[in-house]
Amino acid sequence: MKLQFKKNDLTNAINIVSKAVPSKTTMSILECILLDASNGKIQLIGNDTEFGIETVCEGTIVESGKVAIEAKIFSEIIRRLPETQDMQVTIETDNRNNTIITCENSVFKIAGRDGNEFTALPKIDKTQSVSLSQFTLKQIISQTIFSIAMNDNNKKMTGELFEIKDDTLTVTSLDGHRISIRQVKLNKSYDTAKAIVPGKALNELVKILSGGIYDELVVYFSKNHIMFEFNNTLVVSRLIDGEYFHVAQMLSEDYETKIVVNRKNLLDCLDRSTIFVRDNDKQPLVLKIEENVMGLKITTDLGTMDAEVAIKKIGNDLMIGFNPKFLVDALRNIEDEEISIYMSIPRSPCFIRDDDKTYNYMILPVNFNSDTV
Repeated sequence: MKLQFKKNDLTNAINIVSKAVPSKTTMSILECILLDASNGKIQLIGNDTEFGIETVCEGTIVESGKVAIEAKIFSEIIRRLPETQDMQVTIETDNRNNTIITCENSVFKIAGRDGNEFTALPKIDKTQSVSLSQFTLKQIISQTIFSIAMNDNNKKMTGELFEIKDDTLTVTSLDGHRISIRQVKLNKSYDTAKAIVPGKALNELVKILSGGIYDELVVYFSKNHIMFEFNNTLVVSRLIDGEYFHVAQMLSEDYETKIVVNRKNLLDCLDRSTIFVRDNDKQPLVLKIEENVMGLKITTDLGTMDAEVAIKKIGNDLMIGFNPKFLVDALRNIEDEEISIYMSIPRSPCFIRDDDKTYNYMILPVNFNSDTV
């Protein structure tokens, strides 16, 4: 095999597929990136068997073939090559997969592996698909991914539910303390589909999406996998098995207190309150809701903050406590100038939602000692 690339093209392709190369694995071949130039194009592939990425790289095929190269050393070699404009890199292998990487006056010789040993990406049935812009998908994932669970005590909590119904895509995540739901209208109606997509795959996907409004992306749903196709790149992830939580039963339209508040003003106050919150600190931020003002108070071992923000209130006065970081996460992912927050009693969750239900964030309250407020 002999291939020629511009350095920047090869670097970009390596950076994309490296996101699917596992840092630890019992299968050493998966620590490699596959270069496959056996089908008239140059494909780079990374795969950890649960999550894989394939991208096409611009280059010249002098002699076809395939080889698997240890990802870390391959990436380091290419990254450290000179930054000269249109720098050309040549990669060639012999019949024992010994690999020579040449660039200007630098020559690297490393041991490659038989590309046929590399685990191929699964073949995905393309009969059920949805098209949308990269901007839309990147945005809707970013607006919900923060509320997946970080551990896998309940694996379904480590993923997001993607649900297609008619012309609407709904993405839902929850971690036992909060729920994040986002809805977006699609360009047409599609067949109903559901899939629980691992958060790890979605986090890596967001990093390589261009985010362009006019850059199209196609999502393919199959029984065990989901595939995202865009920019000559395929991202494939195994799905999380099982039925997702019955989130609709956890949501409520009832409320006894509703406040309308300037989002930025409230976010600024909340953000300041987190100065006094350590990662394991359970001291709540207490909201005291009265006629035209909401008081915010937090007291921890590090200090105390008291603040007020103007509100419009409908319903009862209320005193309720929350983890301020959860409120911050939600408000940072809303663009509306004013937001509505719905509450009932100190032991019931609050809901931050708009009239069109394009977003709905539910946050459970935290108990507090009213004598200290």
